[in-house]
Amino acid sequence: VDVGVVHFTPLAQPQIQQPFKLVEKIVKNAFQFRRKHCRRGFEMLFPECQRQELTEELLRSADVDPTLRPTEISISEFRALADAYSKLCDENQGLIDYEFREELKLKRQAKRRSGSSRKGLHLHTTTEENVNGNH
Repeated sequence: VDVGVVHFTPLAQPQIQQPFKLVEKIVKNAFQFRRKHCRRGFEMLFPECQRQELTEELLRSADVDPTLRPTEISISEFRALADAYSKLCDENQGLIDYEFREELKLKRQAKRRSGSSRKGLHLHTTTEENVNGNH
């Protein structure tokens, strides 16, 4: 087994002039589906109701080919994506804080509640039938 140590030293002047939180979000989403086209990961930057429209706008504004794999995206393209996403965040209040996993979590919770309320109705109906002597 070969072992190595890597030491990262930040550049005095970052190559992407955007807040770290924004750049990290772009990169994380890009590589989330690393074997898919980059479009798939960037879609997750946006709420479902605006996903298609804003993803297209992001890629068009940054002039990035939606069929690239994340590993094929250059630093200059990531810079353009970060700048385009920053602009979209300025135009869409709360977008920078959007996290698609939260949206999925809320959907699952609503589905569970919906399923448990149906079960509750079924149990209630069954109880009434038992009380009335109807089986």
